[in-house]
Amino acid sequence: MTTEKVYFARCASYEPEELRRALAGTLAPVLAAAGGAEGKNVLVKPNWLSWRRDEDPASVHPLLLVETVRFLREAGAARIAVLETPGTLDAEAVARMMGLPGKLAPLGAEIGGFRRYEAVEPPSPAVFRRIELAADYREFDLVVNLAKAKTHCMMTLTLAVKNLFGMVRGAERIAWHLSVGNNYGRFADMLLDLYLTVRPRINLLDAVVCMEGNGPGSGTPRRGDFLAASGDALALDLAAARIFGATAIPQLERAAARGLLPDPEPVGEVPPPLPLEMPPAESDVGNRLAFGIPEAIQKPLRRFFVANPVLDPARCIGCGLCVRVCPPHSLRMGNSGGKKRPRFRLGSCIRCYCCQEHCPCGAIFARRPTALRVAGALERGLRRLAGIFRHS
Repeated sequence: MTTEKVYFARCASYEPEELRRALAGTLAPVLAAAGGAEGKNVLVKPNWLSWRRDEDPASVHPLLLVETVRFLREAGAARIAVLETPGTLDAEAVARMMGLPGKLAPLGAEIGGFRRYEAVEPPSPAVFRRIELAADYREFDLVVNLAKAKTHCMMTLTLAVKNLFGMVRGAERIAWHLSVGNNYGRFADMLLDLYLTVRPRINLLDAVVCMEGNGPGSGTPRRGDFLAASGDALALDLAAARIFGATAIPQLERAAARGLLPDPEPVGEVPPPLPLEMPPAESDVGNRLAFGIPEAIQKPLRRFFVANPVLDPARCIGCGLCVRVCPPHSLRMGNSGGKKRPRFRLGSCIRCYCCQEHCPCGAIFARRPTALRVAGALERGLRRLAGIFRHS
């Protein structure tokens, strides 16, 4: 197992002076290890979902983005472009909501969405033979993968590796959700193949304010008060996951199984443990129970053990966005109490939680079924019992 350094710096606010100090302790050493930015074309790929309110924890904070661009410009970058493909809005619209054009124009940075896409064959050891992703990144000498620390109903946490999914065309994202269904290990393999293809040399994590609970779009802000950076996205993700007390992260589990997971070496102002409230975790209980069972009944068995999207009618405004973004078209608008509300058809639901991710008012959340809660509690009890016997 290789060792990769992960740099940490305390950062108590998004005030420019505080951010500059933290970037000097995180971005600076990683940029130096990548050969610096002098005369180079640099792509900054932030995590943008939307910007529905000030300090929205669903996206990288705009002031951190501004100071990152300023840092790169002062380091001698010849060209800086901020490119992203948000879930439902275009990048220019989100940038305007954040007030970024006026702040980035004096720094000479471009803002926009990815425009050109191409099908590529990921390098070995890949699981998938073909991935279509934004080809724009090939125009740049350096890619800065600027991620946000937040929970995710499907993948437990969104960190650096998951952030690269924004380089996949919107229609292709829907296709991936449909193809993998609720096989989250397979989805994680796709994310890893995407990471192996792009392999950003600079990975920076915004954990000044994190998101916990109903992530990645409707969770609760939680102060983290730190930035972290690494030349290896997997090392950064693993180091951050340990701080957040997160386990069962599919992309890290699959990386370990594929021999890709490095050993992170924390450097600098490493924060104390900060356990985040995780979304309802999926369990592999259903997969293990399905071992050796005919394929015809494995699918209903797995559905019996996975969390379901649930609507909070009091929060729902009847906008219908969840219906429009649902990959398998498992939602329909209907009347409930004289108001339009989405109705879930769980028989065709693939548990991608796109509805939850894009709901503008946090009216959809994941609820673990009773069978999953009972099976999970039983599994934890058996594991503890086995541990007692092993050490007795």
